[in-house]
Amino acid sequence: MACLLVVGLAACGGSGSPAVSSGTWSAASHPGASGMPAGYSSIYGVSCPLPSFCAAVDESGDATFWNGATWSAPAPASPNGTLNSVSCTSATFCVALSSQEAVEWNGRTWSAPVAVGPAPTGPTGGEYEVSCVSPTFCASVNTAGVASLFDGTSWGHDAMVDDGTASKPVQNITCASKSFCVVVSATGTIATFNGTAWSRQASPGRSLLRSVSCPLATFCMAVDLTGDSLIWDGSAWRPGAVVPGAGALSFSVSCPTSNYCTVARSDGTVVTWQDGTWGQPTSALAGGTLATADISCASPVFCALVASSGAVATYRA
Repeated sequence: MACLLVVGLAACGGSGSPAVSSGTWSAASHPGASGMPAGYSSIYGVSCPLPSFCAAVDESGDATFWNGATWSAPAPASPNGTLNSVSCTSATFCVALSSQEAVEWNGRTWSAPVAVGPAPTGPTGGEYEVSCVSPTFCASVNTAGVASLFDGTSWGHDAMVDDGTASKPVQNITCASKSFCVVVSATGTIATFNGTAWSRQASPGRSLLRSVSCPLATFCMAVDLTGDSLIWDGSAWRPGAVVPGAGALSFSVSCPTSNYCTVARSDGTVVTWQDGTWGQPTSALAGGTLATADISCASPVFCALVASSGAVATYRA
């Protein structure tokens, strides 16, 4: 679940030479069993709280882990099928969501599923996104626009943050702290949680919002499918420069700091924004258009990318 902050002109793409780091992406790999064809299990979500730990979840209800050097073979995490999203705060705490159910990782095993929010009443609402800031606070949202909070013991405090539809669903959630979360929707709505209640506003000139990342309550980036970007500076949202890479859909943005973000696109490329400047697209996953892709950056020197092809790749600088 991408644009720009800095000061003055740099906030809108900046001037001067790019300061984008020059790391490299690993060759794509498929952590599934060797007998499975590539793409057998679409990987829908990834979370990397540390360069030495990531968790990724797939359509079979399996999870695979990164240990700093290799990815583990997929193993069951949810008995009830597809996992759409995962969020980890450490190697000993992750939450993964399927259709209205959450499973929790304690560093050794996954818990039994528990219900999250009300059951979907229509064709939308079945896919859930999650963002955790600690073992005692997570927030989730489904595609119909119902947000729920986790206090370390149970899920509750359900709230309608947007009226998502099948054609324009709610897309992504991110939390910087237990008193600051943001939800974006393809309706063009942005919803913000202040620790007590949710508020809604229309995005400034951007619709089809796809992904958002807030490392701090004073900085967020959001991108829509077409590559338009927005930035939150702690008081207001404003349009940012278009993400380079015409023709490719922007699927996911991850910002580990307020001056570094990376966007994953549908053609397998990634684009990095650093110190107010966008770099050029870099190929990370080959093989044509991807149905979906998700990226998580633990820091400016480490990111992991997963895709519906069942492939994973890591970045190091």
